[in-house]
Amino acid sequence: MIHISSTPGRLKIASYVLATALLLGAAAMAAAAPTAQEILDSVDVSGLLAGSGRALIELLVEKGKQAKVNRIEVYRYDDGKGTSRQMVEFLSPADVKGTKFLSIVEPGAEDQMWLYLPAVGRERRIAGSSAQGQFMGTDFTFEEISLNRSTWEQYTPSLLADRLVDGVLCHIVKLAPKSSGQSYSSLVLCVSKGDMNPVRIEFYGKGDKLQKVMTLSWDPQVIRLENVAAGSTTTVKVLEYDEGAVPDEVFTLRYLRK
Repeated sequence: MIHISSTPGRLKIASYVLATALLLGAAAMAAAAPTAQEILDSVDVSGLLAGSGRALIELLVEKGKQAKVNRIEVYRYDDGKGTSRQMVEFLSPADVKGTKFLSIVEPGAEDQMWLYLPAVGRERRIAGSSAQGQFMGTDFTFEEISLNRSTWEQYTPSLLADRLVDGVLCHIVKLAPKSSGQSYSSLVLCVSKGDMNPVRIEFYGKGDKLQKVMTLSWDPQVIRLENVAAGSTTTVKVLEYDEGAVPDEVFTLRYLRK
């Protein structure tokens, strides 16, 4: 009688189970890893003022030893799907008091922006190259002050290697403009892997030269925009925020002229 050892069979079964487990584990890891587009879809750069409501904000503009503090009131509507409306009114200092800015952003449509200057007594439409101009002496352009989800539709995302940003492990997404009409040659978006909040946005100009760096923190709620080229910074600090519905009439030219 020939005795056949069962050991090789056990080894073969164990090897099969181990290989299957490794394959399933690898598949699960691959499934869990988000794509660049999925990361982009989950990010809301208007997160400091997400949804609808009213906010009281301090704008601090610094260059060298010079500093100017503006206080503004912001009314906002955001449906979370790319449509947003924003009314900004300057409360102080006296030289800009009463200045208002209205922006309406809708997917698939040209952004609508108007600036009302009390000294002139009428509004001015901001369009074309004017949208890339400086917003009220800050480091933001009119386009940047109106950033929301639909902004990403103008860019093609690609995923770069993860890296630490200010001590936070981040997904890194590079955004290449779909058309030549964009202000920057590329953007780099750094998103916390822990809570999927944006931590930093880097703005690159011609020749991939770094132009601006935006850093975002959530407690306290602060956005800091460094204009590398100009050597100045603008800090946005949320002093008060009341979430809730805002009447539609606030986002009209009639209200802008009040």
